[in-house]
Amino acid sequence: MALVISILVWAAAVNESDPLITQEFQESVSIEYRNNEPGLLVVGDVPLEGTMTLRAPSSVWDQLESEDFRLVVDLTGLQDGEHTVDVFPEEDLKLVRVISFEPTSVDIIIKPSITREMVITPVLSGEPAIGFSTEVPITSPDHATMEGPSSAVEQVQELIARVDVTGRNRDVNLDTVIVPVDSLGAQVRGVTLTPATTTVQVTIVQQRGFRSVAVVPIIEGDPAPGYWVKNVTYSPTAITLVSSDPQAVDLLPGYVETEPVVLTGARETIERTVLLSLAEGFSVIGDPSITLVITIEPLETSITITRAIEISGLDPGLAAEASPGSVSVFLQGPQPTLEELQPEDVIVVLDLLGYGIGTHQIEAEVVVLLEDVEVQAVLPETIEVTITIQPTPTPEGG
Repeated sequence: MALVISILVWAAAVNESDPLITQEFQESVSIEYRNNEPGLLVVGDVPLEGTMTLRAPSSVWDQLESEDFRLVVDLTGLQDGEHTVDVFPEEDLKLVRVISFEPTSVDIIIKPSITREMVITPVLSGEPAIGFSTEVPITSPDHATMEGPSSAVEQVQELIARVDVTGRNRDVNLDTVIVPVDSLGAQVRGVTLTPATTTVQVTIVQQRGFRSVAVVPIIEGDPAPGYWVKNVTYSPTAITLVSSDPQAVDLLPGYVETEPVVLTGARETIERTVLLSLAEGFSVIGDPSITLVITIEPLETSITITRAIEISGLDPGLAAEASPGSVSVFLQGPQPTLEELQPEDVIVVLDLLGYGIGTHQIEAEVVVLLEDVEVQAVLPETIEVTITIQPTPTPEGG
């Protein structure tokens, strides 16, 4: 008798310090549908979440997570047709007791499942940038398998993968969700796709008579003594030219210059709109000017050096030609260091690793071998590089 009384006293003390609390769990609990018979599946809208009322010590409540509980619907043995099935709870915690839950049963419809394979059709929307067009898009993979009730699968007339190419001037390579649609283009619900996504590749090419070229701002003179060019920015850095003579377009260099901007004697930042210097017979798609900002601040000191472009990373058997072949590099640093600077201390590199045959717009990389010297700007920022197959040398003699 004394032992029983001791146990009761201990239990009362524990309950007082960590009382049991019965209340509704604030998070939704997932409902799992298990053990459907082969070739059958649940169709239509069924509840996927429920609620639980739990009893647990006060110290446990703050640690509870929705993943600790679930409501289960067992489909074992259920065949084609309508069914009302009991729901039962599952929980993984010893100190927690499920007092009640909702729903206690669900009404479901079970139908035979069928599968069907279909080609994926890429669908493009929007228009690429002016002067560009799209080639036939490619999907990878190009087929998907549908699974679902026959009433849904048989509605599907097309599997589509939509890609928006609005304003694009470069190739698109995009993972896209596959959507099953009916004859009216409406999405068909209740169909599972394997895979659910595909990669859509769209090649975007420039039309004849159009050409994208880099913009090269022409900056003349130097700031006032004791001032330096901290930075040069401009927009756009490339523009699209058009001419009624496609052959003339093909003969263009890979850049267009602006009208000169004179820095001589400048003591503060210059921001202005600068017109492009266009050859006769050419016009620009859009605004024929750029916005140029030349940031000028009191020295340390700065210099501008012109360096030839070096090519690196080009695959064997290929040849590359950069246009222009040199760039202007704006450098800033301690005056004694810059006075010792030699041309070979500044290296301008175009890394062509991974680039194939064709014409590319690439940003140059500048390496300065002296410490404490910083690159403030490179003009032009982008270089047009044409990569071709290296000509085979003609054998001598004969």
